[in-house]
Amino acid sequence: MLAPVIANLVQFFYPIGNTPAVSLTQDLPPKEKADILLLGCGDLRHILFTINNEQEVRDQRQLDFTCCDVDTAVIARNVLLLSLILDDVEGANEDTIWNLFYHFRIDKSSLDLLQSQTAKLLSLSESLDSWHQSQYGSHVKICDGISLERVRGMWGFYGAKREGNDLSAYKTKVESGIRKSQEYKKAVLGGKGGNVVTSARAAAPACLDAMSDLGGLYNDYWEFGTTDSDPKARSDATEYNPMFTPQDGNMFLHYGIDPLSGFHLGAAYVPVKAPSPLANASPQKPTGDDIVWTARNEFSSWMQSFRSHCAAGLVKLRFFVGDAVALAYALQHVRSTGSSKQANWYRDRYHFEPLELNDEEYANGSAPCVFDIIDTSNLIDHLGALNMLVATSPLLRNTFSATLFSEKLVKTHGNHKELLENILCGDLTTVSSLLGLTPVEVVTNAASFSSGDEALVMGSSKTGTQLFARIAWKRPMNPSAAAEKSLSLIHFDPAHLANALLQIYLQMFADEDVTQLLASMNKKPISRPSVPTYHRASFVALLCLVKSRVKTDWNQMMTALLALIDGDERLAFSHTYTQELNLWTHMMGLYSVDILRNPPSALVGSQGSGILQQWQNIPEVVSVTLEVPRDRLDPFIKESMKKGFTSAIQGTLQSSPQSENQWQNMFAATQVAFGSLDSKGAQSSDLYELEIHEDELGWSGRSSMFVSFYVPSWILLQESQTATVSLSLPHSPHTVAAFASTLGQSLSVFTTEQRDSDHVHITKTLPNQSEVISIDGFAPGVAKNEVDPQGNSESTVTASVDNSGHISSFTSHVQILSEETKKILQEGSKVMQSMRSPFNYTLYLERGPKYTANFPAPVLGSTAKIRVARKSSFLELVADVAKSNDWPNLQSFMYPVYLDSGSPAVWNMPHLNIASLPKIDLSNTSSERLNWLKYHLPTMWSSKESALKFNPSLPATPNLRAKVEFKDSLYHMFMGFTGVQGNHASVFAINCAEERGVQMLFFLSGMRLDLSNRTPVLDAAVLPLRLDLMESILPSLQAIQGSSYAPAAISTPKSEVKLWKESLPAWSERSRSWSHKSSCEYLSRGVIPVSTGFGERILCSCGEGKLPKDFMPDFPGWKGLSKYAVRVSVSPAFTSALVESPLDLSGSGFTAKPPGEEGSGCQVCGTTSNPDGLDLMNCSRCHTTKYCSRDCQKKDWKQHKLVCKA
Repeated sequence: MLAPVIANLVQFFYPIGNTPAVSLTQDLPPKEKADILLLGCGDLRHILFTINNEQEVRDQRQLDFTCCDVDTAVIARNVLLLSLILDDVEGANEDTIWNLFYHFRIDKSSLDLLQSQTAKLLSLSESLDSWHQSQYGSHVKICDGISLERVRGMWGFYGAKREGNDLSAYKTKVESGIRKSQEYKKAVLGGKGGNVVTSARAAAPACLDAMSDLGGLYNDYWEFGTTDSDPKARSDATEYNPMFTPQDGNMFLHYGIDPLSGFHLGAAYVPVKAPSPLANASPQKPTGDDIVWTARNEFSSWMQSFRSHCAAGLVKLRFFVGDAVALAYALQHVRSTGSSKQANWYRDRYHFEPLELNDEEYANGSAPCVFDIIDTSNLIDHLGALNMLVATSPLLRNTFSATLFSEKLVKTHGNHKELLENILCGDLTTVSSLLGLTPVEVVTNAASFSSGDEALVMGSSKTGTQLFARIAWKRPMNPSAAAEKSLSLIHFDPAHLANALLQIYLQMFADEDVTQLLASMNKKPISRPSVPTYHRASFVALLCLVKSRVKTDWNQMMTALLALIDGDERLAFSHTYTQELNLWTHMMGLYSVDILRNPPSALVGSQGSGILQQWQNIPEVVSVTLEVPRDRLDPFIKESMKKGFTSAIQGTLQSSPQSENQWQNMFAATQVAFGSLDSKGAQSSDLYELEIHEDELGWSGRSSMFVSFYVPSWILLQESQTATVSLSLPHSPHTVAAFASTLGQSLSVFTTEQRDSDHVHITKTLPNQSEVISIDGFAPGVAKNEVDPQGNSESTVTASVDNSGHISSFTSHVQILSEETKKILQEGSKVMQSMRSPFNYTLYLERGPKYTANFPAPVLGSTAKIRVARKSSFLELVADVAKSNDWPNLQSFMYPVYLDSGSPAVWNMPHLNIASLPKIDLSNTSSERLNWLKYHLPTMWSSKESALKFNPSLPATPNLRAKVEFKDSLYHMFMGFTGVQGNHASVFAINCAEERGVQMLFFLSGMRLDLSNRTPVLDAAVLPLRLDLMESILPSLQAIQGSSYAPAAISTPKSEVKLWKESLPAWSERSRSWSHKSSCEYLSRGVIPVSTGFGERILCSCGEGKLPKDFMPDFPGWKGLSKYAVRVSVSPAFTSALVESPLDLSGSGFTAKPPGEEGSGCQVCGTTSNPDGLDLMNCSRCHTTKYCSRDCQKKDWKQHKLVCKA
């Protein structure tokens, strides 16, 4: 209900995923139990791959997955697949299971297995209790009775034995659906298959090598319905797979479905050694059968790992059929109250079934309601990023490692930078601070996977309909000893917060801004229309979250905010939604405008003859349910199918044409279903209730539509007989152009008078609900001021907001409570500050204790100022926030590692089970199967960095130069080890002439393939050369110097050496299989790395010598060196495409452009023309960097002036 209802006349079915599987636990430290929530879960690839990655870990963790999908078929398929895997103890049915899950044409034996398995599942699932007591129930749980009921319905459909006319009708339906899919594919892609690039993404890091192969496999799949190339297997596949057949006649297979796209096909192109199940011995480029074999073998290893994990009691999966946003808010309510029954949420936007989770699991706390990992798939494409993050942020555990992932697939912006600027409907720092989240990859400008590979893949696509981004959100960095931390309350001046929220409101509803729409139409024609993802209730949900996150005079802030909204003239239709905004703020207990504070019985019109006036008790808000006859829907349906797109729908209340007082109010927060109506009680009574018997055929059937929405009672009392109630479409250029000729300028689908009791039903609440929905926000106590454990100080954070509504600075206020420290301060002790990270600073008294100043977002150390109040006993640190153009240059912040609850924690580098990763065969350096290294590794550099690499005379900050040089050294280490472009070396010395020579030695044992991030990783041991160590290791160093293992030197400047030293702890922590000792130097010093000074200890001693016995066989002097070496996993250092444009490798070489000319776009926002459609302006000083406006130039000046040269 918090996202608009879309007339989903045509829906795509996604039985299998279209992105490669990722490890869901790679952001978590080893061993710790993981509670994982998957919203829009789709198929099981991420879950099975994650479990497979955990299989070889020495101390395996408990895994608890909660899986939600609105499509019943997805959940039914998943539970069925898991049951088949668990039953197949000997692995005899692996091929058949593959057929059932990935082929839409199957043989008779596969269909027989499907029918027998569904019969078995139906017999075990007559109730939730019987299912949970079954052989599967301890591992595979169903969250509620209605989910089970729906899943059973799908199993019945899958297992039906069709004969005669039933079989003919079934085949006709399936063939019609496949034909529609192929027609849509042809319309979108052109020709036989166009450029289908989704599976090429799965082939990274060798995606370019795979492009020509995968298109043919895709076309074969759609022609034969199977991945088998064997003629007999194809001819035997005579049956249509019911698991690929949607029951809904308006749903058909998505044209991009490709069984191979969810696997790691790069392993088919990269030479992988045995004993990996993906090992491939052939030196030749893989055939189509080899590629399919890679996917099938990976799937086989996933199934084996799942059975092993279940046998060890290490995994639980919970399944829910319904809307992701609804489940998230139900879980919020369970967390706050212990039950979901009073949450008053519907299962989804298209049914009136209440969402009630199984209390046996949720009321007693055995099922998780707060999570270490939340993955929302690409739901932000359909539901809006703000809706998803507002719903899910309160469910994310407040720990250093907890991560919320959101994916974007549909291309709605020209580039990633534009996407980042708009994704949260406002200034990124401001909105993310309110959400209690930080986009990790963005603030560090360091990514674990190559966005350059993605650019290569999409550069080959003529359609350009995708712009992929996977964004990791974490809590603001707040290292502390507490196991679970709190969020700092952010204090705001009421007027400041109101201005910030106004800007978010305006961007949420920018589609209503006529001036912007006209300006964009002047630049380019209206293309494929997009449906809205927000309405006023969505904004109120944000307000609920903000109220639980901030400290301010809330009533004063709301008064100011509503006045600002009411006074703003930019949104053409804002005033028609004012009453909806007011009623939702009232219902949620946020604020009540005057007319909602008074009892409706006291209002003018309450004594009239309408139905509502006859009620004994009239509440301030009531529900209107409009029955729309099917024949009145038909013109809209026909036009929508003809035009090929649809619209959101809404309710409208309007004065009659003859009324002296003309008014109109629109209500976009609706709930709909199809069916027939039963009622209880008289319409003239406030006890009147509705019961809707739903028709599951929905749009495909002939039943009436019922549309319910809340309205203020006073509106219904104004003109209780002749005012009109309508089902209408929201006004936009797209809807007007498409539907005005059919529906008229009002875009009304059906209109009747309020007194039409056959079609207009007024009740206290929506059908099947007893109260309004709950929106809990952060649980009580989650956001609070920080008090140190000893009670010696209390810290508060205050945000300042500039005129544009953006947070401009933070003030950390430390109130000293200790009498002893107060005295020291009053005696004049000097106060100093030091930066721990851009989020965390230390304030310390020269003769007293230290205090931590934590900020909700990164701040600029260069602007930090200390304020001291000796009489009032407080310290303050004031600093400007780091804006997006500052983030690439934040110091010492590529791969931060901090102490969290007494243990080192990596913030933005994935953990690896290094020993289980496929080992790459480098024995044949001339093999074409290593060519991918030549185009994959250069994607470490962004376009800007590449320009600087090839033209060092370009202006650049010292930080940027250091990063470019660091990546260059990594490139040479990777290529030097492979020997692809010269002599092979396995020992590398990081040498810095400015710091007296060699700083550290890397001993490379092998190169492995990180499947989750689709990139190579060096399995290495590092030996930092400490001064106190040199005497004992000198003989061993001399032994290798004169051997064939003599180190290859990588020369580095001092600024780059610092990056190497700061990266070592992350490389070490990500792959450690050992535990830190109580004597750990990280703990005793309280800092990571221990030091970056010359000849000093960098890493703690806990990991020294913990290396496999065969790590460096036959290596001279290894025995004397290995006892001091630490195992590390070294990956390429990629730039985030959300911060800087990826390097363009689509031509014959690097496309290097100077800073400011990335894609010929504005340096700040990336656009290629100014708001008037004119050319960009050059900086008047350097004449190189381009801007679209003075605003963008002003935003960038603080950064640009450091490099600008006249």
